[in-house]
Amino acid sequence: MVQTSNSDYSFQLSIKSVECTLDPGVIHTGFEVLSGSVIRLSGLEQTTFDFDLLPQRPPSGTLPDHSTQPNRYVGLRFNIPLNRFRVVIRCLENWLDRTKQNNRFEFQLSPAHTITIQTNQAKVLAQILPLGEALLPPEEVYLTQAKDYVNTFGELTPAAKANLLLLRHQLSLSHDEADDLNARAMGPFKSLADKYQHFRKELLACKQEMTLDEDFWQVMRDKATNMSLPEADAEFLKAERLHTLRSEAERARQQAEAEVAAEHQRQQQQQQRLINYCQSFEALVVETLNPISLWGPEPDAFRRQILAQLSASELNRGRLIQGRDFYHLSSQETDALEKTVLDELYMLSGLL
Repeated sequence: MVQTSNSDYSFQLSIKSVECTLDPGVIHTGFEVLSGSVIRLSGLEQTTFDFDLLPQRPPSGTLPDHSTQPNRYVGLRFNIPLNRFRVVIRCLENWLDRTKQNNRFEFQLSPAHTITIQTNQAKVLAQILPLGEALLPPEEVYLTQAKDYVNTFGELTPAAKANLLLLRHQLSLSHDEADDLNARAMGPFKSLADKYQHFRKELLACKQEMTLDEDFWQVMRDKATNMSLPEADAEFLKAERLHTLRSEAERARQQAEAEVAAEHQRQQQQQQRLINYCQSFEALVVETLNPISLWGPEPDAFRRQILAQLSASELNRGRLIQGRDFYHLSSQETDALEKTVLDELYMLSGLL
């Protein structure tokens, strides 16, 4: 049946349940599911719906009480761009496959054409597709098909281009027109590789695995949809980024552990050098001690006397210099160590 419509750039779809015995709650839920499915389609996220409500029928002789009776949907209407005709038909087919409900579908495709069909079978509804596309501008039919390929594969693959070439001949489009439509379908990116490169750059904003959370990924998922990057490819790039972040984190952990271990080893070696120097210095002092009567009564005098005895011998001076160089100690370190050794010897001298 063909009627007149007032739409130029979009078509209006009206769906009305014709089920007489089905629970109104089931019908209501079915239309809620359908509206949710439509707004999840690419390019239809902002779609608004006008719902037909089940008439309220109060008991005889009473007034209707709208405050206690919930609204039940029995139909809906919404406008859709012409280039989304195929996508919406596929969505309706999936919906019918799930609900198996009998509905009347009315497609107002142009000011001159309206298609009406009543069915509960997806395969019957699918018959509208070629008829509806025959009424659409050929450019819209071609562009819709090209966009479907891009949304599915991320680019126009050789097989997709071959199919579009056949479609171009069927629609009597010129080569230049087809090239222009192909470019529009691809958008700002010339190939899937370009999309990969751009998406990878966007993912670089995530510097740690913990920042690639659900909120961040939802933003990236929306970007992937807008650039017609297939979900599987977006997930692959997400996994790739996660792998990189985990590898970088592991390398950083290993490097930190290596630095800690190296510092611990350096400190141990330094401590051992200090101990070794103390032992060698102590042995040198004991070896060159004069009789106790020469020792002064005060620690400072005692240290001066011992160091003077060591300095008096060219051999001992050489051994001191050699020990300091061998253990890579600074003059401040050796002075402190020598003072410690001599103070301990002084204390011991008081016990003799």
